[in-house]
Amino acid sequence: MDLDLPDSGLVFGLRLDGRGGAGPVAADGEAGRPVWLHLERHDPAVQRWLAAGAGVPAGVARALLEEDTRPRCVVRPDGVLLILRGINFDPSAEHEETIAIRLWITADRLLTLRRYRIMAVTDQREALEAGEGAATVAELVLRIVERLTARMIPEIDGMEESLVRMEVEALDDGAGIDRDRLSAIRRRALVLHRYLAPQREALVEFGRSAGARLADLDPLDCRETIDRITRLVEDLDALRSRAAIVEDELALKTAERMNRNMYWLSIVATVFLPIGFVTGLLGVNVGGIPGAESPWGFAGLAAILAALIALEVWIMRRARLI
Repeated sequence: MDLDLPDSGLVFGLRLDGRGGAGPVAADGEAGRPVWLHLERHDPAVQRWLAAGAGVPAGVARALLEEDTRPRCVVRPDGVLLILRGINFDPSAEHEETIAIRLWITADRLLTLRRYRIMAVTDQREALEAGEGAATVAELVLRIVERLTARMIPEIDGMEESLVRMEVEALDDGAGIDRDRLSAIRRRALVLHRYLAPQREALVEFGRSAGARLADLDPLDCRETIDRITRLVEDLDALRSRAAIVEDELALKTAERMNRNMYWLSIVATVFLPIGFVTGLLGVNVGGIPGAESPWGFAGLAAILAALIALEVWIMRRARLI
């Protein structure tokens, strides 16, 4: 018997064969096999389908359709609500740093809802169609979580490599550091940490409580996934701290450079202040200026000014000002 499906908004529907493969839910097959439906959350037909029942409790349906969500896990007597986040790889969602996937999990059915394309879901669909996917709903959920996590690793590694280069440059003069890139790393690390930290707690709750609803849930696989996310959270914490240190180092070097420039400007102004006074005094338009009629007046004045500069430099060196 065919499964009740929404009129539109179904991205795909698969019936697991229990051996790592899957076929279309509309095709004749073993009715007792688990079903995976992947739906467009914003499609009106999907929203009506969920509101009409679809085997989903009303409170769960509202949570699945929420516009703004944070990762969480809610274990109910009739199933498990799991909301997760992954890095945005969809060009149509340029304004989104992370994108949500909403899951309603029972022993024989998995509903996943999206707003934008989620590569981890695509990975699992391709694996099932190739006969290399999950055999049960619990295993499928863990594989989706694993792919969400695995796709974050290259992104975080790339941020870390960029930060390492900036740290090396900061040990020099820091002039070559792209400050916009540094700010972008700090902001992205902050956004990812904002969602990964509660995502870790959601998966801890999933591993602790969902076993009663999903008999095939492997606690060891779940713990391994949680450990990987924990490492990512710790890496993001370290990234944020290191980026802050680099920014502080840049600010310190900039302040030092400005102070050094101001210091030398002050030295130059101090040296030329007496000279300016003497030349200004001799430049007044009154009679009686010494040496005005002497052919050696200018040379004598230049010699006196040179001696004055030498005296000032000697005094400053003795005072350890230069």
